Amino acid sequence: MSGLALIASYPKSGNTWLRAFLASHLHGGQPIDLNGDLVRIRNVTGRSLQDRHAGLEHSDLTPNEVALLRPLSSRRIARQQPGLYKTHDSNLVPPGAREPAIPADAIDRVVYIVRDPRDVAISMAHHFGWSLAASVDRMGDTAFCIGLSSPGLNMNIEQWVSSWSAHVESWLDAGDLHLLPLRYEDLLADPPGHFTQLCRFLGLDDTRHAVSRSLEASSFTALADQEARTGFRERYAASTAPFFRKGGAGGWRGELPPELAERVACTHRRVMARFAYR
Repeated sequence: MSGLALIASYPKSGNTWLRAFLASHLHGGQPIDLNGDLVRIRNVTGRSLQDRHAGLEHSDLTPNEVALLRPLSSRRIARQQPGLYKTHDSNLVPPGAREPAIPADAIDRVVYIVRDPRDVAISMAHHFGWSLAASVDRMGDTAFCIGLSSPGLNMNIEQWVSSWSAHVESWLDAGDLHLLPLRYEDLLADPPGHFTQLCRFLGLDDTRHAVSRSLEASSFTALADQEARTGFRERYAASTAPFFRKGGAGGWRGELPPELAERVACTHRRVMARFAYR
């Protein structure tokens, strides 16, 4: 693999589940340690990784300076440390920059996960400790960023996420990328079929036995049980629920107030229609 193979998504769309599957799969389908083995698919915005390849500390930079530096760092990571990485970056040019944080010439291939934004809104609210209304508002905000470091240093550097619709279209409509789109709901409905497709796309063992072992090791139940026993370092301190909370599809129907569900639908209707989210 030459360059960055990205597992990209809007936050709370299933990225960690895919990382857990791949971490197990790369280790022969063995059970994983959530707090140790997920580093096999690192976050491309990890502060230590970015500091090392940039040759400086991002904590000394303004957000605009970080945005200008990101493409350079991405190209260096692609050359010097290629492989599988997670990202929540949009594929857009951030304010103050001249090109996306991860330019196309640094990317080998992209797996993009999309999830019903109404379910995303609920999951984000629990994850970040927001109200449901605040979560819906942020999903429509083209200036939405994560990884900001106030009052302390975040383990990741700043990422310009943008709105849910803009994020989805920025990746799926990029014609210069080798890209595999996956619907979270399809992954739930037919794990063997779609995870086999994922393995084939990434050049990994796609035999039925290998995929089945890795799916069992990374099942929602297995991950949730481990989080309950040992905790999970990627869970936000402000979270109001476990990181692995429910892991289903369509939960918004019982959890999202009708007026908020309608607001999501009005804001993102065109992109939702592309994926049959009704």
